[in-house]
Amino acid sequence: MKPFALARVLQLAESKLETQARAVKFAQGIWLRARGRQVRLTAVRDAHIAQLAVELRGGVSADQLQEKNRLQLAQAADRQAAQATIDAAYREWQARLAEWMQEENRVKALRLLEQRHLEQAAIQGKRIEQRQHDELVELMHGRSAGGWRAR
Repeated sequence: MKPFALARVLQLAESKLETQARAVKFAQGIWLRARGRQVRLTAVRDAHIAQLAVELRGGVSADQLQEKNRLQLAQAADRQAAQATIDAAYREWQARLAEWMQEENRVKALRLLEQRHLEQAAIQGKRIEQRQHDELVELMHGRSAGGWRAR
């Protein structure tokens, strides 16, 4: 039987699947780093709020309070930018994951076709073997029957 016709397509699809798996992991890493940055910014904000509470108990000048407020607003903007980065990274990760899943399904389908091809080849091989066996048996019986007739 001829070789699996889509073998090269399967090989290329498997290679593409591996490449996409790396892209998914990379995108997930970017998303995780963005989340880590947001956690650090939140921790800085919480520490700043705690420090501000202590300073306010002792009294703070208007200039100092205005500076603290400006710092808090800058931190809030950083947190908003971090959240936007997280959202974009998450969308990118999910897009890469969807592409990978689609390619994985394609590879599974090609592997199933390959398996069916190999099963069909095995069946044909068994049929050929059985046919050869039958022909040999028929030939042997014909000779032995012919040998009996000659005597």
